[in-house]
Amino acid sequence: MSTLELKLEIFDKLKNIEDVSLLEKIKNLLKNVDTSDVYQFEQYELDMLKESEEDIKCGRVISQEDLDKEDLEWLSK
Repeated sequence: MSTLELKLEIFDKLKNIEDVSLLEKIKNLLKNVDTSDVYQFEQYELDMLKESEEDIKCGRVISQEDLDKEDLEWLSK
């Protein structure tokens, strides 16, 4: 998994967390991280993120279970 993929996965999980105490723990964990070298997204990455958000809003999603089944079917061909 690439750094970008990992960050996107973490970001996706973070935006769905409603537990304030968990968010505070994550914030404390990250407070010592050096952010002076902040990653700058390329335009195509920003476009992908916007498209993903639109897919979610419009219900164009698939469960992990269904995705795993599709992967197995595709691999067995």
